Amino acid sequence: MDHHFVGVPDLTGVPRVAVVIDVMRASTVAAWAFSRGVERIVLASTEIEALALKESHPGWVALKDGAPAAGFDAVNSPGLLRSRDFAGRTTVQKTTAGTVGALAVADAPLVLCASFVVAGPTARFLRAGDPGPVTFVVTGEEGRADEDLACAEYISLSTAGDDVEAAPYLDGAMTSRAAADLASGLRSGNHPDDVDLCLEIGRFPFAMVARQEESLMVLRPVAVPDIPSSSPTY
Repeated sequence: MDHHFVGVPDLTGVPRVAVVIDVMRASTVAAWAFSRGVERIVLASTEIEALALKESHPGWVALKDGAPAAGFDAVNSPGLLRSRDFAGRTTVQKTTAGTVGALAVADAPLVLCASFVVAGPTARFLRAGDPGPVTFVVTGEEGRADEDLACAEYISLSTAGDDVEAAPYLDGAMTSRAAADLASGLRSGNHPDDVDLCLEIGRFPFAMVARQEESLMVLRPVAVPDIPSSSPTY
């Protein structure tokens, strides 16, 4: 499988398959949101759009990165989200890296959002579908974030099999600038457990696929068995 690793500013054309990586923290938070009962996540391009979508759809909730703000129900922190109950809800998510990366490849035939917590299922999804060239969109630090690169490389290698040792990639993420910033409290809207939660390899049994639904880019979980019995439907 032919794989490419690019930052959002370096995207050219429309990839056949895009895997958008944001370990700390958008894709990790999305996975936790699904585990807390969220039915779907609508990706917003701005905070104004996120609040407008929430206002026009009673029952929807909105989350953002950074400090808590009026109108938003949650922040982009897995530690703060893990005790919430969002059963059956639609969540609007706006972040500075992860949602930007996903929207940048919205026209791709297949878009997945990923982090370490869904790394295994994401690799198995790609392996089962044999979709051809894969573009890994490294969202942090304009494509240079160590934690996102490590996760992208781990998923890339794992598409050939499940026996890839995760430790070197997790170590690279643990020593990243993003991890240091989170651990020291430099990022607003965080929890002391956020770094550890972002590095829980394979915590969840699903991949996350984003598709255009009417005028919205919508992320949904897709269950992936340990040994795929059939190819997923794109």
